[in-house]
Amino acid sequence: MDKDITRTVDALCEADDADVSVLRAEVESRVATGEFDWAGGLAAELAARTAAGRDRQGHCAAALYWTLNALAARPGPQSLRALVRVLDSPHPGVSPRYLAAVVAHGHRIEDIADEVFDRAPETADAREFAACLLHETVLVTDAVNGYPALRAFADTLLAEGHPLAVLPLALLPEEHGLRRPVGAADDWTWTVPAVWPEPGDALETTPATRQRVAGAEPTETSLPATTEAMGAAVAHWLAQSNGKLAAQEFWLPDPVAPEDLPALLALLPLTPWPPGQTPARLHPSDPDLALRTLLTAALRAPAYGHGNYGAYGRLAAWRSLAALTGTPVDAPITRTADRVRQTTWLRLGTASAPWFHNVAWDLALAALHPDGRHLAVLAATDTD
Repeated sequence: MDKDITRTVDALCEADDADVSVLRAEVESRVATGEFDWAGGLAAELAARTAAGRDRQGHCAAALYWTLNALAARPGPQSLRALVRVLDSPHPGVSPRYLAAVVAHGHRIEDIADEVFDRAPETADAREFAACLLHETVLVTDAVNGYPALRAFADTLLAEGHPLAVLPLALLPEEHGLRRPVGAADDWTWTVPAVWPEPGDALETTPATRQRVAGAEPTETSLPATTEAMGAAVAHWLAQSNGKLAAQEFWLPDPVAPEDLPALLALLPLTPWPPGQTPARLHPSDPDLALRTLLTAALRAPAYGHGNYGAYGRLAAWRSLAALTGTPVDAPITRTADRVRQTTWLRLGTASAPWFHNVAWDLALAALHPDGRHLAVLAATDTD
């Protein structure tokens, strides 16, 4: 170990906050000037100290985070090579999911293929980083299938039964809205806003639609396993924060036409709305918006905790979509996508229901299956 690095880390363990800030500035400066081996060596020592419990003030963990982040965010093969060496050490100490997201958005796919996938990962963390990076890269470029090393690693994940292996290596039609359009403004984003505006496209129930569903006899058929699957995109809201979930399924003996869905919702015992109260505003949706709503929720950090990032966020969104559309849990995602296209989607306004916190983490979607006899409603909320 470089004596300079050892002395730096020794001093860091006893440093005050001002000294920590000085080291951060030094790391950023040295990475910017290409001292990647030094930064990688520093990160490896910080990881070892943290893993050994020799970080009483938490300074080593903080310095490790922003050192690895500096390497991940700096484009080029040398910085990526240094990062991978740290991940191959026994105790990398930073989420592979996070680092993979940073690398995918900042590095050329050619460098990713050469530095990450033309070699065998040596540790579980390095392997998980590669798995996440593969599917984070799918969200950034449509060129993944053009690299044999990436395809081969995808086959390995499939053979191992890795959770991410079920994801396609190219975006599906419902996901094309995730790709940045040519000439898009600097503030362009595919994510849906944290607080929805109330557009003027609200659907209205009419005497005719109310009359057509007046004799409907909906039966709730919700099961715990399906409820959990429907909530996959927001599971971290519940696990890490103060989130609440209401996921319900209903069956009707006679089919309901898509245009009558707003009137039907008024008859259902929906958990977020008290008896006799229904969503004040219903808005038409489509497969693209349904996917982006769920993927945004999966990526976005809850009030407390962290998000899933792109690879696992995409997986969670498709799991929710499968459950909402009644697709078998083990079906290929392409089959789920077919069902999503055939489903009628509505977005439910949340402002009228006290059940929702209406801070920044609220969603409510309804999905009427193609047969018109099965309906799923997902609602979730979180607060600080």
